[in-house]
Amino acid sequence: MKKKLLFTLLFPLLLSGCSFNLFKKSDANSDQDRGQDSGEVTPQPTEHSINVIDTEISIEVGLQYQINIVELKKTIIICQSSNDSVASVTQGGLVSALSPGEATISISGGQDRFNVFVTVLPPEAKDSLQIVMVKQLFTISLGDEYTLPLAVKLGNQLIEDATLTYQYETEGIVSISGLDVTPLAVGTTKCVVSASYNEMNTSSSFTITVY
Repeated sequence: MKKKLLFTLLFPLLLSGCSFNLFKKSDANSDQDRGQDSGEVTPQPTEHSINVIDTEISIEVGLQYQINIVELKKTIIICQSSNDSVASVTQGGLVSALSPGEATISISGGQDRFNVFVTVLPPEAKDSLQIVMVKQLFTISLGDEYTLPLAVKLGNQLIEDATLTYQYETEGIVSISGLDVTPLAVGTTKCVVSASYNEMNTSSSFTITVY
């Protein structure tokens, strides 16, 4: 009698436990079904058509540079320059430097886009005399002596025995001999320096302020 009474009391609890588990399983299955029916697609990695090795290049006027374009699969490659007067480019990626300045070469193929930044430098002066200065504005104090950071070059060759002469926009501010500057009075003057060597001549200008 006691066993029968115990079974009668436990039977509803067993049924409720089974029902709870059945509903939980059903809910889990429902969530899985909703995920399958939502139409979500796992992103697939993009298949590249091209790759460009170069990102920045510097070339002198008159020279050419071949951009390294790697074609990963057959596609139409388009190359364009943002400034054709500075640097032009063929559809094969051959860059021609035309004048000093900067340009951006855009390269596209399929869904891939790349930019190559180009700096075009002036041609190197191989046979001309030139004056090289690190700056054109100088400030010195009255009573001090100063050495101009100036050099004369023939191409890449340093010319140490070039003849230097100076002209002053305002006389009496400084006196310059060779590269040695002697301040004479407070003020500002523009100076023009001329260099001569083996019948070649060149000139440059700078400004000195004495305080």
